[in-house]
Amino acid sequence: MLFRSVLLADALATLPADFREAIILHHFEGCSFPEVASQMARSEDSVRKLWMRGLVRIRKWLGEQP
Repeated sequence: MLFRSVLLADALATLPADFREAIILHHFEGCSFPEVASQMARSEDSVRKLWMRGLVRIRKWLGEQP
């Protein structure tokens, strides 16, 4: 489990700041998309796109790890 946490932390660190913030606020802090949008001063649609693009990059990054 610790290894997975380290990999996830490493993957998050590779993301642009906006992608990382959207993912952290939504997944780890439990904020709804409207709450994330408010905190990031963005539209809800923009936040959803940042979140999705960030997840795609994380999945790709994790898939490339041995």
